[in-house]
Amino acid sequence: MQTERDAEIVDWVGRLGAAGAEHVMARFGMGRSWAYARLSRLVEDGLLEQTQLLHRQPGLYVATAEGLRWRGLQRLGVHRLSVGGFEHARQVATAAVALHEGLVHWTLLSERELRVVESECGELVASSRLGELPGGRPALHRPDLALISPEHRVLAVEVELSIKAPRRLQAICRGYARARHIRHAYYLANGAAGRAVTRAVEVTRARDRIAVLALHDVGALVALELGRAGA
Repeated sequence: MQTERDAEIVDWVGRLGAAGAEHVMARFGMGRSWAYARLSRLVEDGLLEQTQLLHRQPGLYVATAEGLRWRGLQRLGVHRLSVGGFEHARQVATAAVALHEGLVHWTLLSERELRVVESECGELVASSRLGELPGGRPALHRPDLALISPEHRVLAVEVELSIKAPRRLQAICRGYARARHIRHAYYLANGAAGRAVTRAVEVTRARDRIAVLALHDVGALVALELGRAGA
């Protein structure tokens, strides 16, 4: 028999897409043994599935179709992990946990939630327009995470692990710079990926709309936004 905490775990993993045991422990304040016991039971009951694609790396959990139906999240669809996106999914979950802890009264949406919300409401919430597709439909870019403050300030948060082509990065930066429904965009990136984003921000003169922070420096993002709220 599932508990209320089980429901919360499946709901959170289903909305986010994928998360590791360490993320569940941090997000719900659970000890290691208890977290693994609950996750194992949820896997046995067919509500979660554990995927391990990288050698000697801890697996990630995703909500199954049954788990999504249980939580009324069928519209999100089962999240498919690839080898190339596995570490990105882990880092997005790490950022989501830290953002929840730092901005407790804000609403956090994953990219998959954002897609459904924007489709249902018929307007952009945290996505930016990059142009038009053949046929006239807008070409959209959705961030990895979106944050909405109690005052309805919208932030886009990107976890950048690999280097995108300069033209692609510049197009995304221009999109964020023009998106007046988005208060600010933050990139969490290290090394060459961070330098590539920084160059794109400078080329597009978007420094007043986009900030580049270290991959795990969510604390700086939180401090900046709490400072703006108190200004």
